[in-house]
Amino acid sequence: MDRITAEKKIRAFFVDDMMKEHVAELGLDEAIELDSLDQTELRVYLEEEFKVSLAREKMESAFLTLSSIIDAVATTAEA
Repeated sequence: MDRITAEKKIRAFFVDDMMKEHVAELGLDEAIELDSLDQTELRVYLEEEFKVSLAREKMESAFLTLSSIIDAVATTAEA
């Protein structure tokens, strides 16, 4: 899956399922504030939607910006 499609799906998940409307307009490298419950919900979504497995240790550094989330998905999907 290309980065643009992944970005659209991830943004839609944030807005529609996590009720984080501000993510719709957030820049790729702007910080996303996620608590531990948000991180778990996002990890489950990414694993189900993109068929990737993300280690808990990787989540903290991967879940900082939209760009880092997309990179984590792309890197894990390629491995």
